Amino acid sequence: MNAKPITYTYPAHITQQTPSGKPLVFFAAPATQIDQWVGVPQRSRLDDEETIGFQRQENKTRIRELSSFYHDERNIVQNPLLAAPQSATSVTFKALDGNSDFGTIEIVSEDFSNTSLLELMTKVVEGLEARVPDLKEAPLDQERLSSIMDRGRKEHGLDVVVDEDEEDEDGVEENGGNGDDADAASVLLTDETHLIDFYTEIKGRIKVLEALDPDVKPQRILGFDRNAMISYLKPIMLVDGQHRLKGAVLAAETFAEGGEGEAFLLEAAENGKDPAEAKAEFIAQHARRLPVSLLLDPSPSEHVFQFVVVNQKATPMGKALLGTIVSTSLSKNELDPVAQRLKDAGIKLDDSQAIAYLTRADESPFRNFVQTGITGATGDRTTSLQWPVLKGLVGVFRELSGGKIYGQKTDWARVWGKNHLDDSAFVAAFDTHEEKVAEWARPDGPWREVFIRFYSNIKDKFGSDDPEASNAWGTTRSNLFNKVSLTILAADYFEFLRMQKKTLHTVADVDSTMEDWLEGVNPAYFNRNWKVEKKDTPLIRRTWARLWNEYRKNPESLPKEGEFNPTTGA
Repeated sequence: MNAKPITYTYPAHITQQTPSGKPLVFFAAPATQIDQWVGVPQRSRLDDEETIGFQRQENKTRIRELSSFYHDERNIVQNPLLAAPQSATSVTFKALDGNSDFGTIEIVSEDFSNTSLLELMTKVVEGLEARVPDLKEAPLDQERLSSIMDRGRKEHGLDVVVDEDEEDEDGVEENGGNGDDADAASVLLTDETHLIDFYTEIKGRIKVLEALDPDVKPQRILGFDRNAMISYLKPIMLVDGQHRLKGAVLAAETFAEGGEGEAFLLEAAENGKDPAEAKAEFIAQHARRLPVSLLLDPSPSEHVFQFVVVNQKATPMGKALLGTIVSTSLSKNELDPVAQRLKDAGIKLDDSQAIAYLTRADESPFRNFVQTGITGATGDRTTSLQWPVLKGLVGVFRELSGGKIYGQKTDWARVWGKNHLDDSAFVAAFDTHEEKVAEWARPDGPWREVFIRFYSNIKDKFGSDDPEASNAWGTTRSNLFNKVSLTILAADYFEFLRMQKKTLHTVADVDSTMEDWLEGVNPAYFNRNWKVEKKDTPLIRRTWARLWNEYRKNPESLPKEGEFNPTTGA
């Protein structure tokens, strides 16, 4: 049986910066109490699956440094913690009689100490469904569910299977049927791949937990633990300041281990007090009170907006992590209200959405091969393609810009767009050149199909799944899968299209034009030892571009391997 909710009350001041803005409540509370009612959902990997939080993972070194700073009581941090409620009913401001600006803030928090992991996950699922109702109707990835259950069976010795003829509890058949409703949900969630993936991961773990003996109550299941789930359920979301909070809590805990804390615990023990309760009492007494700025807006879109703007303007985060967070933390309906505000704040939202899709979509040849800034058990591999590199490749196709062959001046992508895009069936429904360009360049516009098909064909013709091969796909150690080679291929393809006066009307045209473009080219072109360590240098770029361009136009014999490294003198 769950314990009764706990109500925390603090003196507070409420203000409103603009007539249309949501109110801000300012108050202070002991760090240890804040830690009880605030959630910090982090964007990380659990069991190699991304969570949907937008906070960066904790930096243990920074927390320890802040803890040391807090040990000196004269040291003050003026910046308040930035927070917002996760639901409209969890927080209440009560004004004083005769003064509407001052009063008390009441925060109601459930006590999850005795809540099982199964119950926690069920509550998280309910919260996701409340945020994105279409999740209830979305067909779940049965292959992913089967994989989760298979791992659960192996880890816990369970006999958990997916019945091919069984409909899930929402009435969605394995093949994704359920009539027009399922199809509509699938369309609505096209740009929300990560939300539905996370939802599926939790649903799968719920099925594993349901198959366990009722007396078995694990603290974690396949990498997902209680603390991570509780972060999604606490009444308040911490938008900014997690390290300041954790540093203050650590300072209070370590102070309890010092001489004054030991004396207090010794006296408590002599008086018959429970040691754990006595320690908690001492920590609570010596916890630093931290200022809090609470925005009374429970919408996830506003939470992400505040986080991104604060972090990008004050302490900019890496482009990969920023793009990942912006483009995958919200559903489409949640993102729409703040999209223009993000753009106005200087956040390149369209770029982030376009690139994030390519790093996650099953049909993308770049899936799981691009650094996203997410840390965790696996983390980003150093041999993954960097986010800005993929952005540059995307720009060649989406913006029709940057399609220059190294050592040449002509931007072949731009020239092709200027002379041939208007005639393309991809944009035939629009009248002016500007409208056609805008349609082509939408984050999910026609360019994306062309981009995915182009690089899928490149992977199939020239690449290898062997990570040790010279032409390996997915590792930047490869002669093929790197900024220089992938850019050369894109620019050379657009040169071919322009010189042959080819217009792309369908994805099939990408296939046919690439066959003509690569006629006679040896698939082993990149599968040789080029004896080059550092690829992205001006001399290497120009040499590789010249060798490829000349060979592709007259593919009689492969260039000698020594020619790929101009420093060899070969």
